[in-house]
Amino acid sequence: MNERLAAVILRIDAIAIDILVPLRRKLINETALLQLYEALDETYALMEHERQIDRELAAILFLLYSQLVTQSNYVYDKSLFVPHIGKLQGYIRKIFGGTLQNV
Repeated sequence: MNERLAAVILRIDAIAIDILVPLRRKLINETALLQLYEALDETYALMEHERQIDRELAAILFLLYSQLVTQSNYVYDKSLFVPHIGKLQGYIRKIFGGTLQNV
């Protein structure tokens, strides 16, 4: 893994905390999610031709995705959660789907 990708993964990990803490109170941190999407765009550019999936990145994204889905099940109005669940799912497919197809 190159240094740029390692730095982006560290940034994603820090952003994840900013997303997960409010999420436990059923709150969406829109600013942190926008930062995450920007970091994921950069990640995709760096991983587009990689043949291996970074486990740490996969774990962080799985945690974020699963917590978004889980917490959305505990609110009456899911309209704040659904767009982010779909967008994160799309990024996961984009980043890891391409990597898996190259193997």
